[in-house]
Amino acid sequence: MNYNLILVTVETPKLQLKSLQTVSCDAWRNERFTDTLELCVSVSGYEARCTDWSRKTIPASFRTFAVLGFTEMRDSLSRPASDRFYYDRGCDVVNFSRDDSTGVLMSIQKAIQLAQTPETRLHVHIDYSCMPRNWYCNLPLFLERILRKDDMAYFWYTAGNYPTGEYPTAGASDFRVFAGRASLSAKFRTHVFGLGFDRIRANAICSVLDPQYLICFYANPGVKDEYVRKVEIDNADILRQANLTFTAPLNDFNAAFTRLCSIANEFKELGDVVFVPDGPKPLVLASSLVPLAIQTTGTVCFHVSRRKMQDKQPVDVVATGECYGFSFAGIV
Repeated sequence: MNYNLILVTVETPKLQLKSLQTVSCDAWRNERFTDTLELCVSVSGYEARCTDWSRKTIPASFRTFAVLGFTEMRDSLSRPASDRFYYDRGCDVVNFSRDDSTGVLMSIQKAIQLAQTPETRLHVHIDYSCMPRNWYCNLPLFLERILRKDDMAYFWYTAGNYPTGEYPTAGASDFRVFAGRASLSAKFRTHVFGLGFDRIRANAICSVLDPQYLICFYANPGVKDEYVRKVEIDNADILRQANLTFTAPLNDFNAAFTRLCSIANEFKELGDVVFVPDGPKPLVLASSLVPLAIQTTGTVCFHVSRRKMQDKQPVDVVATGECYGFSFAGIV
């Protein structure tokens, strides 16, 4: 692999995340906004947790729902029950391929345009618990540029209770730049790895990239203390190789994002900073947004796709009851 060839990037607008704050799902559900319409975007997938946020949210009459589904694995695990849940409540499920982020963005934009009126503010809620990263990581920049200054975007993540035992691994396949602009002649590179349950995948990424200076981070506090310990044990080899290790809170997106931005700003003085996120979705999302917010040459985020394996079985993940959120304002 020619590492420099991967680092070709395209100029993108700067992410502003105005009025970014961590929000509580319970506090939001008890709040009542006047002159505000709430559009909720959910996913119908094969994990049982994909309907958890909607079950707690859908009864309110001032909320409308747009439900996205996958064309893949439509008969797997909890997907049929998820479809029935939404159909029984009068919601159509619009299906897209997991790779069709453009179609998803266009569908959400259409729903927003139908919901927006001059007389009311619009709050758009994204339940990204079961979204693939090429959907949810593209949404913050997209939403803030089509929402008005009085509108708000909310992102919600329902924590999952993963089955005991070895979590299925898919290894690593294609590396691509999600965001940022690299210095192809950089003499020093810092790689910032996010760690999760997939130790085989993490080792594969590390062996391909062969980091010059390695920083690792993982969620702590996490969903459960036992999950934190599992990440530490499963990734012990990589953590021993790391020049620096830090943690980021799963329950405070603003704090996690700020910490990741601080790491990028500190080490970009030495050369390029390359984020390679894995682990829980909120930290993958926070890492992916750093180059979009910093917008300096040399700060990059890689997305590494999973190797498709014929015998790999999907895992049904049920909700733990914990829900983590953050919000920001539009800029139009």
